[in-house]
Amino acid sequence: MSQGHEEKRASVGRRFSLKKTGVFTIILIVAMLPGIGCSVTGSEIARRPLVGGPCEYKSYPGQAEIVSVAPWAPPAAEAGGRFDVKFRFIPDGPVEGPLGKAALQRTFSLLPDREMPPDRAFMEKFDIRPGKRIGCTLKVITRGTCTPILFDFPSLAPGDTAPR
Repeated sequence: MSQGHEEKRASVGRRFSLKKTGVFTIILIVAMLPGIGCSVTGSEIARRPLVGGPCEYKSYPGQAEIVSVAPWAPPAAEAGGRFDVKFRFIPDGPVEGPLGKAALQRTFSLLPDREMPPDRAFMEKFDIRPGKRIGCTLKVITRGTCTPILFDFPSLAPGDTAPR
């Protein structure tokens, strides 16, 4: 009985020896290495479009009318004298499409750096107050999955003089 068991063990050992398994593993790794070299590198990431892109927008020139200015009310440590500024867009001509038309029916927050509300220095530099109109462009997405509505304020760019 033990002799049959030894023969079975020997035949299994011949088929799956450590040498054969090791050689097979090395061949598999070497075969996969060229694929690893084809992965995207850091410089190639910079050339690729960001998530959601490439996108196209239709531009509508017009004006942003400031409708309200109020102190911003996040946690006190973050406030830093910032203001919640709301504006509505007034186009120079007709606006097409449901997104563009919807933009005419609501107000938006003015975010000069697209993240934070304006601080006191920005408010004073550009004389931001209710009723003031500032030249801007409404951009409505026509292709892609990026932000559907954007506003461009060329006269509120950092380092510029106050708009007239």
